[in-house]
Amino acid sequence: MNSWRLAGLSFAALAVAAVAARLSDSPQIWHLNRAAGFVSYGLLWVSAMAGMALPLRFRPLRTRQSVIFELHRVTGVLALAFLGGHLYAVLLDPWISFTPIDVLLGFTAPYRPLALGLGSAAAWLVAAVLATTALSSRFSYRTWRNLHRLAFPAYVLAFLHLLLAGTDAANPWVLAFAGLTAGAVGGMATLRLFGTDQPQIPRQPANSSPTGPRYAAPGR
Repeated sequence: MNSWRLAGLSFAALAVAAVAARLSDSPQIWHLNRAAGFVSYGLLWVSAMAGMALPLRFRPLRTRQSVIFELHRVTGVLALAFLGGHLYAVLLDPWISFTPIDVLLGFTAPYRPLALGLGSAAAWLVAAVLATTALSSRFSYRTWRNLHRLAFPAYVLAFLHLLLAGTDAANPWVLAFAGLTAGAVGGMATLRLFGTDQPQIPRQPANSSPTGPRYAAPGR
């Protein structure tokens, strides 16, 4: 199944669940909101780790590079879908009463505006990274690569949003999850910055629709 179609179905399922929870007038919509946010962050983390593993030729369990690339691509798109579900649940939640502007900008929200503003900025950056990847045929490789690097500040902002927003920030399990994921990204980013850089070569099969630059190891 096409990754964008899978993402669309995932968002549709989350939207239906959010509407059902809202109509039932129960706190389940708050739990759905939190769950979608955690899953979105987790998927973004996996996508970031896989993306940095590609040029480093890091292959856990001797996994093929093509599999790591697909993991990077699919988890990135799914992160956007769960992010959309997270924002939609926030918009429908009757206990916090956010407006569409609050959801889009965050800093105007009546509840923890700084934390929500950081989350909104992360959301816009993730959307920009995926949009420019989907439309990569319109950009030079250098331009696409520079735009793709927006994923780094997107992850940092999402991490800060995770710690500063919501009622779970003091939960030791959440803190452990945040610390382990951030530590892994920090370690991989250090290797990425100071290690041997194997260039990524964008290749797109002629008989397929553009889904962003394809990764191919040099010499293949």
